[in-house]
Amino acid sequence: MYRLEMRKCKATVYKLIYFDVRNLAECARLMLACSGTKYEDVRITMGEWSELKAGTPFGVLPILEVNGTPISESQAINRYLAGMLGFGGHNNFENAQLDELADYYKDFRAAVRPYFYVAGGIRKADGDLEEIRKTVLLPAAKQYFPKFCDRLKESKSGFFFNFGVSWVDFDIADHLMSLLGFDENLLDVYPEMERLVSSVRKIPTLKGYFENRPVRPI
Repeated sequence: MYRLEMRKCKATVYKLIYFDVRNLAECARLMLACSGTKYEDVRITMGEWSELKAGTPFGVLPILEVNGTPISESQAINRYLAGMLGFGGHNNFENAQLDELADYYKDFRAAVRPYFYVAGGIRKADGDLEEIRKTVLLPAAKQYFPKFCDRLKESKSGFFFNFGVSWVDFDIADHLMSLLGFDENLLDVYPEMERLVSSVRKIPTLKGYFENRPVRPI
């Protein structure tokens, strides 16, 4: 159903550094957990980050340390791990197709950010949250989700590609899990997206991870 064709050195030591939320680091965590790869999951506070920030490559989190060498930026981390752990495409063309899906969903993330961080308790609402949902979240879903549904309809695996789960499935599904926590009916008219979330949740090697991961709104 999905691939676990890992290309990794047994000596590789991974340390993932991020805040105590899922958000931008969760795709990486899901790949590591799904593949059974050991890693150090370092979750820091804002106070700790203010002390560490100046010494990081670009002043942003998450950071993945690979044998002590840092990689910054979430999508760079995701693409690296996808290649190492077997969650990328089979060739350059499939990787480009994955990238276009990831970039298109990144546009959706940006569009719903005014709602997402307020609903997640990160920022204070500038107005009524329900009104923000109606004016920000729902129009963005209407604009972006049909394109993703079209792609999912072409696949019989429950994921975006017939070859099985990819890093993009993890990236999109976890963000949707957060949105469903704020609006449980969001995907009622987008059944393909709902099936994607369900397919990720049902991956056998992630069962324990989903049961035990810290409960966070985002």
